[in-house]
Amino acid sequence: MSETNLPGNKAYMRNQMTFKRNSITSEQRNLWSKAACAKAQELVESRGAAAFMIYVAFRSELDLSALMEWGWRTGRTVIVPKCEASDRSMTLYELRGRDELKAGAYGIMEPDPLKAAKVQDAMPAIVFVPGLAFDRNGGRLGYGGGYYDRFAEAIRSDKQEHEETLWLGMAFEEQLTDEVPLEPHDLRMNGIITENSVYML
Repeated sequence: MSETNLPGNKAYMRNQMTFKRNSITSEQRNLWSKAACAKAQELVESRGAAAFMIYVAFRSELDLSALMEWGWRTGRTVIVPKCEASDRSMTLYELRGRDELKAGAYGIMEPDPLKAAKVQDAMPAIVFVPGLAFDRNGGRLGYGGGYYDRFAEAIRSDKQEHEETLWLGMAFEEQLTDEVPLEPHDLRMNGIITENSVYML
């Protein structure tokens, strides 16, 4: 294993990429987020997806608000996960409006179980995933909680369902790097969407 792949380098890269992303001005993040959302909308339409899963942006993450609102306007099912800190799992909910959100684990806005409807059906065809860094081979550097890795593992028992799920990293172009240090359990993306392009892998 090369030095760049050592798990210990994840912490260093997280610090570096957090600083880099935080250095983007709020005006630029807003502009780039809308550009990335427009590309995500085109992909959802091209795939004919009736439902997709997003995250609610926290701090300096690429904001998917435009994609979320577009989903509502076009009658699609917008799914948002709720993080269960006790076992680091995720429960999926259909979000029908911002009033169904409340502050959850780590202060992140999440579906309110008393208002949002829990998703009982199969996985959405497209999952838009947050992260600190991505590489062109589908590598993703998350925040260390392992929520998306566990979530993906939980649905891998249904091979056909897993193969049909498209995992797409959402990031600013500045978050792309040559190589993300990965471990065997880390979830790989099928593509990455930035303000500049859609990189399918």
